[in-house]
Amino acid sequence: MTDSLVYFYAVLGAPLDAPIVGIDNQPVRWVTAPGLAAAVSDVPSQDFEEEPLNDHVRDMSWLGPRAVAHQDVNARLFELAEAVVPLAFGTVFRDDERVHQTLVERSAVLNAQLELVRGCAEWVAALHLLREPAVDDSPAVQALRAEVERSSPGRAHLLRRQLAILERDEAKRVQAEAGGLVVDALRAVVVDVFREPLPGDAVERPLLRASLLVRRDAEAEFLDEVDRLRGRWPEPTYRLLLTGPWPPYRFGGLPADDD
Repeated sequence: MTDSLVYFYAVLGAPLDAPIVGIDNQPVRWVTAPGLAAAVSDVPSQDFEEEPLNDHVRDMSWLGPRAVAHQDVNARLFELAEAVVPLAFGTVFRDDERVHQTLVERSAVLNAQLELVRGCAEWVAALHLLREPAVDDSPAVQALRAEVERSSPGRAHLLRRQLAILERDEAKRVQAEAGGLVVDALRAVVVDVFREPLPGDAVERPLLRASLLVRRDAEAEFLDEVDRLRGRWPEPTYRLLLTGPWPPYRFGGLPADDD
């Protein structure tokens, strides 16, 4: 077992001439290939070999400061570079040669990723349902309500039961459609969208969670669209949350079969 391994933070088009400190206060350095540069630092093998790393990531006291350092490096690279492909925490290689080999073998995909994220930031949007939506605008609900008003007491009683079922079904339909409509509206002002899987066991289950790749020079237009959507899906029924800008983690990462 070697004493150290090579921790891989991100891919850029060229090295940066700026001092950056990574995990365990080690300096970030560069491994290069034609047209590509990997931001890396040395980490102890006793912590970052596969088996100990798998154990450590379950220990928040160990993971926390290292995950923060990982994010800080990528945030600094994102601040300084026009295009950066950030990698997930825990991307580790045996030595610089393996990193170089990866850059060479996957240069086409990595260059395509760099072009996709060039001049862009990642934002995350989440649409939450705070209470059941009103369905007063539903033509079907309006028609059945009118029929209830015209009916005799006995028939009206039966129709009210149907109306309760219809209102429930219409509320579910409105909820199901809301996330898709928000995404459709945002697609017009972003470069790319990734709809995140929704948690099935969360206390407050969102209707939508999406990572959005947004051009930095179009962020004002994007934020204006988010404000418009908040007006269309207003509180206290809905809440549209937005975080960012971040390095484009969802749109980065190494291609499959990484070391």
